[in-house]
Amino acid sequence: MDLIQELRLRTQHLRPEDVLAHLGYDPADTDALAHYQRLREGPYMGLERAHRDALYGERGFLEALCRCVGIPDADAGPAIAAVLDRLAEDRAAFRHWLFADTDYVRGPGTPIFAMAFTEHFRRLRFPIDFWRLPWEERLAAACQKARDHLRESGGRLVTWGEIKRYHYCFAEKRSIVISTTGEVIGEREDFNPPRATFGLAGSDENLPDRFIKDDE
Repeated sequence: MDLIQELRLRTQHLRPEDVLAHLGYDPADTDALAHYQRLREGPYMGLERAHRDALYGERGFLEALCRCVGIPDADAGPAIAAVLDRLAEDRAAFRHWLFADTDYVRGPGTPIFAMAFTEHFRRLRFPIDFWRLPWEERLAAACQKARDHLRESGGRLVTWGEIKRYHYCFAEKRSIVISTTGEVIGEREDFNPPRATFGLAGSDENLPDRFIKDDE
């Protein structure tokens, strides 16, 4: 049994508010409750998200929870280090994504900030550890994501127009082309669609990214 399974087992009968009260959150705020839930449900036990408060950071929160439910530091420490190593490996790997292609060509009447703020509608992320899945599972998931996105979007994107096809981007400048019905119809060897960005002068940050939730 790994650490996340052990934590789930030892906390399954406990109210989150009671656990957090024992950790010093009294009353438990919404951020602490959300972080506790991510820890119990996610593959990285909350270590992938910034958790800043007056008591703990990401690892400190996890270590305190382990002590709270009786898991010795000698067992928890190596397990946490292993999760951090896996997280670092996932972050260093190519992040797989799906591109909704509309054949859009910018006209003179479309402001760049409108494009930047709607860019995320056509760049759909997969989980950070998606690359670890077997190729057949990844491809099937990409096709299903294309079908789901077309249904949810109605086939049109704000600013960008009608979706013509999708690209499952699985490596740098390489993609599998997927039809709007979710079927593989080709492959691209040099696929690198331009990204619309909008930021402050002298900064490389894309301001719209601040408002987009990125679930690892």
